[in-house]
Amino acid sequence: MELDNNALTSACFEVARSIRWKDNQVDEVLAKAYVELYFNVAIQHEEYLTGQGRDPNIIVRAVRYIAHKHSIPPMEGDIKEFSSMLDILIELACPNSVVDQNQELFFKDIEEGIQVARSDYA
Repeated sequence: MELDNNALTSACFEVARSIRWKDNQVDEVLAKAYVELYFNVAIQHEEYLTGQGRDPNIIVRAVRYIAHKHSIPPMEGDIKEFSSMLDILIELACPNSVVDQNQELFFKDIEEGIQVARSDYA
């Protein structure tokens, strides 16, 4: 499976627009300036995901999640925060290393949170 670069660009634009939102005003020029920065951070996960036999479009979905849940004006210009959030989401979707039983309670917390989130639309 190949990464849909157009969808990733669109998702990055959603992040940029959400971050630039202030009093319902969006400066499209400034928002577009950030798209390339977010895209370059996001694309770094492609090789890892494909190497794990996973769909690289997990990146697109994770970036869209950030756009709709975590992109707020105070995050403007903080590429590191975007990168950290994306790293965590990719790790949850495609774990990089083996964990031990001590993580089980946290995994249950995550599963419960997902069930609650799904109840909004299921």
